[in-house]
Amino acid sequence: MTNKWEQYPQAAERGPWPIFWKVIFLVVPMAIILTTIGYVLGWFGEAATVVQDEFGPKAALQKYEWFIEQANRIEKMDKDIVMFEGRVQGVDEQYKTYGEDRSKWPPHIQVQFNRERQQSREDLLAVASQRNNLVREYNAASEKFNWKLFQTRPDKPKERFHNYDVK
Repeated sequence: MTNKWEQYPQAAERGPWPIFWKVIFLVVPMAIILTTIGYVLGWFGEAATVVQDEFGPKAALQKYEWFIEQANRIEKMDKDIVMFEGRVQGVDEQYKTYGEDRSKWPPHIQVQFNRERQQSREDLLAVASQRNNLVREYNAASEKFNWKLFQTRPDKPKERFHNYDVK
């Protein structure tokens, strides 16, 4: 049996390279293994973060509140549309005193009537368009699998309140 002290001169004669290569062959595979494990665990960590962001309590509350707010906005827009329809009819009622035949009205009254009626009609169309956009967003969100649970209305609102034709 040889003493380790006796091997020192032999190792010194070979130089530092054998020790260097032993360290390299030990460190490089360990680094590759640890990097691979870290990468794989990162994927699982990222997946867990996505699940938490989409299905966690905070996300659930936000989605539920969004549906409640959208349903309230749609309901308000429905009432606004009825109000603006009344406004269009109110303009017609207001000018009935001049007679049924508009061609016999004074020119300045015709211009004023057309302006007011056009403005009330444009307002109605704008509100109806906003309402239809809200409904489209609501219905699109209710089709997503991770939002369907939070839909407040089992029957989706109609896409169009009324079909208005610009005359």
